[in-house]
Amino acid sequence: MKHLLLALLAFAAINSFSQTKNSIDKPFIEVSGQADTLVVPNKIWINVLLNEKDSKGKKSVEDLEKEMISKLTEIGIDTKKDLSFSDMSSNYKYYLLKQNDIFKSRSYSILVKDAVSASKVFIGLEKIGISNVRIEKIEHTEEKKIRLLINGKAILNAKQTAESFTKPLNQKVGSSIQISNFEDISQQLYGRAAGIVVNTGYGIKRYESESTPSEPAIEFEKIKISSSVQVRFLIE
Repeated sequence: MKHLLLALLAFAAINSFSQTKNSIDKPFIEVSGQADTLVVPNKIWINVLLNEKDSKGKKSVEDLEKEMISKLTEIGIDTKKDLSFSDMSSNYKYYLLKQNDIFKSRSYSILVKDAVSASKVFIGLEKIGISNVRIEKIEHTEEKKIRLLINGKAILNAKQTAESFTKPLNQKVGSSIQISNFEDISQQLYGRAAGIVVNTGYGIKRYESESTPSEPAIEFEKIKISSSVQVRFLIE
């Protein structure tokens, strides 16, 4: 029984190698294909750091938190749903040097769905003296679905490229025998900071609103979702 199993495995391996070799022996063409699209981010995480040191110890972190929650509620943010606590720290390492200078800090994350809401958060918090605010992360809720569609378009682009080479030779593009997908690090949702947002890692444009010229608004640059493939097609 053991010898029979070994023989079957050997036959399967030889058969697989034979099929692979036969495919490689056939004429083929190897081409690349690309596709991309731009989407507006609809999930924006804003990080807020409350630090007692910023108010020179005049306000406790608890007081700053109350003011922040009150302002966020005023501008329409659901603080129970879209405000989360990140961490809390204190500068206790300096305690032995200067016992009176222990300043607590707390970090929060606010989730908004568009640039208008993000602008309201930045402007609202700035009005109450909270300026340590930055864009933490941006996403699009349908990114995975969009990427699948883009992959299909990249494959079609590769096939059209192959056909552009084979058609003048009166040959046809057959089945694909190998497909490779290349992840592009630049596809990750990163960009540059500009305008009223300081030290952020995401693309934001600033413009003056016509209706309220005294209050600047921010507009996020669109996210680029792209796909790059390399495909081998048999030539018939």
